[in-house]
Amino acid sequence: MERFEVIFKVNGEVMSDILLEQLLKPLAEFYDHADVVEVRMSEPEKIIIERRNLDNRTSEQDAPRLTHFQLVKICRALANSKGLRFSEDEHPKVSTTLPDGHRFECLMGAASSGHLSLSIRCKHPHEISFANMGLDGEMVEYILNALDQQANIVISGGTNTGKTTLLNKLLSHLPEERRVVSVEDTPELDVSRFNDGVALFAARDASQGVGLQTWQQLYDHMMRISPESIIFGEISTQNAFNALNVLNTGARGWMCSVHADRPEMVSSRFQQNIDASGETMDADFFMKQMVDLVIHITRDLSGKRRITDIWEMKNNIYIMKNGEILDREIAA
Repeated sequence: MERFEVIFKVNGEVMSDILLEQLLKPLAEFYDHADVVEVRMSEPEKIIIERRNLDNRTSEQDAPRLTHFQLVKICRALANSKGLRFSEDEHPKVSTTLPDGHRFECLMGAASSGHLSLSIRCKHPHEISFANMGLDGEMVEYILNALDQQANIVISGGTNTGKTTLLNKLLSHLPEERRVVSVEDTPELDVSRFNDGVALFAARDASQGVGLQTWQQLYDHMMRISPESIIFGEISTQNAFNALNVLNTGARGWMCSVHADRPEMVSSRFQQNIDASGETMDADFFMKQMVDLVIHITRDLSGKRRITDIWEMKNNIYIMKNGEILDREIAA
């Protein structure tokens, strides 16, 4: 297949996607392995690698080519390639994806103790099953039935518990003819298999994103393109208000993920994000009226991720709690 080059500028100099690939090589040699889950840096020339091998889950390695200067060049090039802003003084953070789809997050400067906080959450192909997540056949059937009925679903859990992975797993069970619209600020959801699907991207903040739309602008657009299922990525201060506004339109098949310690905390996490954004809405009232299901996923000390709780928010009924199925009759 012929390869086409994408041309962009860094400090006024023309750079292609091939040159970006070369620039990333000193970093890619650490994350470009199928068993790598995440790589992190808190100082130049030292890197932490997290793997799926539970016997040696994390390791530290020297990375002499990843100097401060090289990392600045990488951040600047990634930002420019996506139409974002980066400078150590005024815009010291880059949140984006790498060419292979891995999530890239880097903060430089005085806001971190070592003037560096970098994390790459890897998205290597890794097929997971519901059984791997701790569900038996009956619980799988319960979740698939909820999807068939276009239930409104929240996936909750702590950081790095696999919320987006589970959300993509649910998406893989929707019919291809479904009109699915995904909305996120970092591309992680896969809607490519839907014949009539579309992925929308918002600027992560108001000062970034050449050609990108704000969350409010995307909300207005979504309401005019006849979605059958609207899928939000991770809920944050930027999108919590708009996500609940969508839900309040009577949407079905609405799904999202959110950081929460347990299912009952989901509405309060939405409320905190809405309050922090300066908007006003009673998240608890709306969600208890319109959210059908909360699926909670946890990650133990060994790194294994499991679905531990399934809570019918509307009905205030736990189907599964702390890994134990409470009522198989309701689930059936």
